[in-house]
Amino acid sequence: MAQTLAYKKPKSIELYNAVVKTNFSTYLSFDKLLKRARKTSGLQNLGSDFWDEPLKQLLNAAINEANLSPFGAFLFREKLTGQLVNRLRAEDWFKKKPEILEQELLPVYLITGLQRTGTTRLQRLLSQQKEARGLYTWEALNPAPIKSWVEQNKRQRHGKSASRAIKWLAPDFNQIHPILPLDFEEDVLLLDIAFLSTSFEAILNVPSYSQWLTNNYNASAYAYEVKLLKLLQFKSNKAYWVLKSPHHLEFLDIFQEVVKPNKIIWTHRDINKTIPSLLSMIYYSRGLFQRDLNLHQVVEHWYPKMIEMVNKGISSAKANTKAFKHLEYDHWTKNEKGTVAEILHMPEMEVRMAEKDSFHSKHAYQMENFGLTESKIKTDFRSYFDFYEALKQ
Repeated sequence: MAQTLAYKKPKSIELYNAVVKTNFSTYLSFDKLLKRARKTSGLQNLGSDFWDEPLKQLLNAAINEANLSPFGAFLFREKLTGQLVNRLRAEDWFKKKPEILEQELLPVYLITGLQRTGTTRLQRLLSQQKEARGLYTWEALNPAPIKSWVEQNKRQRHGKSASRAIKWLAPDFNQIHPILPLDFEEDVLLLDIAFLSTSFEAILNVPSYSQWLTNNYNASAYAYEVKLLKLLQFKSNKAYWVLKSPHHLEFLDIFQEVVKPNKIIWTHRDINKTIPSLLSMIYYSRGLFQRDLNLHQVVEHWYPKMIEMVNKGISSAKANTKAFKHLEYDHWTKNEKGTVAEILHMPEMEVRMAEKDSFHSKHAYQMENFGLTESKIKTDFRSYFDFYEALKQ
């Protein structure tokens, strides 16, 4: 018998949800969010390239589809406000220091692949290297300096506070994907600031936003990420970026067009393990925001989405084979130093190794939890199995 997945909110959050009554339409009003962010930052300009439609679509879906709890609405408003504040601060720096956007983007090594295939592990290894510019969690949460260019202590403290909050509010999720404020994190969080990001689909049930995103995703998302990367690399003495997110698998054609990465590293792992692992992670990530968790809802949205992600990734990989390097998890993890050396064209003896503990996570799930079987997965992901087998030859 399959073990039942269960998310239990802290009692104080249950009490908050029982007592607080929230009018979500007013609380998550587009105009009020912008006003709040501008008041918080003391700044007005969101940039001439600010596109309000993604945020409006997201808010509409959150209000009408996400089954938010009052505490979830509070957290979501804080998250969105913070992203708007960061955009306001970034635009202020672009105005004060135009040379930020005049610089060339450092060469990019992109790690992608389905979630739970070792992307985080590889990212943290590559980012340890002497010439690498990795994206720290505290930077991803707050990419724009607040007042002083050299200031970073306040942003690091914010990252540590966020990490402690997640450990308390969502211990199950934190065991699956630990949030380490001084370690490296996904650059999809930079795309959040343009509100063109699949991370919102992970924390909320927002199918209309997801559909809109699929139909409307364009170069503006990565163009804004490039601006933020230039802000982060300003006066850097590093030689290249290491970026990572499964998000990119769905949009690799646009990523290649805008960012022009040196190499795309696609990590692969037994899909019968990665699919239920991801579905479990998504289930627990929604516990902070939704009133009641619905496992069927998670499967109904993310299972076909993963099929679409790998199919689009395969199409991109076949169209530009030289841009890709494929890594099989059980193979490269047995020779991590050699793998890093090969990717970065450096002597193996110079490879820096990350602490093993930074990769540690605990995760219990069973395929039966999601109504899946190996036979069904093999049928539904036939194109991926064929592609994967061809890579081994």
